[in-house]
Amino acid sequence: MAPAGTSAKTVPLLGIDIGGTKISVCLGNNKGTIRKAKRIPVADIANSYTDGLNAIIKLCKDLLKSENIASSELAAIGISAPGPLDTRRGLLLAPTNLKRWGHAPIVADLQRHFQCPTRMQNDANACALAEFRFGCGRRVQNLVYLTVSTGMGGGIICNGSLVKGDTDTAGEVGHMVLNPDGPPCACGQKGCFEAYCGGLSVARRVQLKIVEEKIHTAILDKAGGAVDNIAFPAILEALREGDHLAREVWEEFIMRLAQGIGIIIMTLNPEMIVLGTIAIHADDLLMIPLQECLQRFAWTAPHRACRIVTSQLGTSIGDYSALAVAMDSDHESILIMA
Repeated sequence: MAPAGTSAKTVPLLGIDIGGTKISVCLGNNKGTIRKAKRIPVADIANSYTDGLNAIIKLCKDLLKSENIASSELAAIGISAPGPLDTRRGLLLAPTNLKRWGHAPIVADLQRHFQCPTRMQNDANACALAEFRFGCGRRVQNLVYLTVSTGMGGGIICNGSLVKGDTDTAGEVGHMVLNPDGPPCACGQKGCFEAYCGGLSVARRVQLKIVEEKIHTAILDKAGGAVDNIAFPAILEALREGDHLAREVWEEFIMRLAQGIGIIIMTLNPEMIVLGTIAIHADDLLMIPLQECLQRFAWTAPHRACRIVTSQLGTSIGDYSALAVAMDSDHESILIMA
């Protein structure tokens, strides 16, 4: 699998990004050019897989028609989707935001309809492929992508190929246990990387602390005075104003983020680690103390060898991710061309 730009031929690709609140379909190519994208809310199609599939097919057809491209011209379709999923059988296994889509054979159905190779990966793996193909990892053979968003997902590129694992769970670093006596995680374990550094988990712990200890904090002010409205952006805003609770929360966040990244550096020795949403918004508030704290959790040589950067693709990474999955020719997927 070679970085983008090595092939002389430009071929059209369809990318389908199934997100938490929206489904985006984009038309692009193997050079990383996105020509056009269309979106629909996930809520519109959550009740039925059949309705959802038909809506996605219509979205794809409308997009192709608007750009005067026949489906027979497509080289491949890529799907970036939340887990759990089964890439070998092309199944979505009831993602959190699409609970009624249990064991949905979306790869086979789209492949049969468009007569085009169709591939799927979980969203974190897809982001890793996107940064490798189109983003800051284009000249890097060994990288790790961390979502650092609502949750903590990960994708691993090793020697130029995506690491998938025997059960499609390679890269699930968000559920490495950092402290077996730590806070509960949505996965059922305690003290997971995600429980400490997932934006939703952090916000919920802050909400609970404010209520139980009756704390006055700028975090609450930034959330409009309603505890239930506290989310990670409110914590960052309060931190920039020097709020005491925000600093306390941030110090633990940085320490645990460094601990998790230190494990990754010592285990995989990557050339690059790419950080997503929260790191992009926090910038130097995160990157400077993170590098200092990493000295506690990784040897000097692998730490210095690893560049830690924020995502180059930013808010467009979902569309690029789906295109990158379409290009992942080593991907093990069912191919139904009948």
